[in-house]
Amino acid sequence: MTRTRSQLVVFRRPFVLRGLASLQPAGTYRVDTDEEQLDTLTVVAWRRTATVVQLEREGITEHLAVDPTELREALLRDGAQPGHDAPYSQSPKSWPGMPAAL
Repeated sequence: MTRTRSQLVVFRRPFVLRGLASLQPAGTYRVDTDEEQLDTLTVVAWRRTATVVQLEREGITEHLAVDPTELREALLRDGAQPGHDAPYSQSPKSWPGMPAAL
């Protein structure tokens, strides 16, 4: 079984991530995290299989696979997130499939 979780992230300042050819403008971006359910007998568990950021360029939506740790670090550097310590509406420790750092 698989699922996709979507979150909105906000950058107050322009940013760049590996795989981007240029600096991206400040703004709100959708991040989709694909997960697959693990086969366990005792608890329901999910593993992240992909993290994708949606970018709008000249009226075209582009999907860029990103390293979730790099995304989290860029968001923390930007400081635009609620509480200035968590890039999503959830704390990093609660993000499915993420190590404690993301």
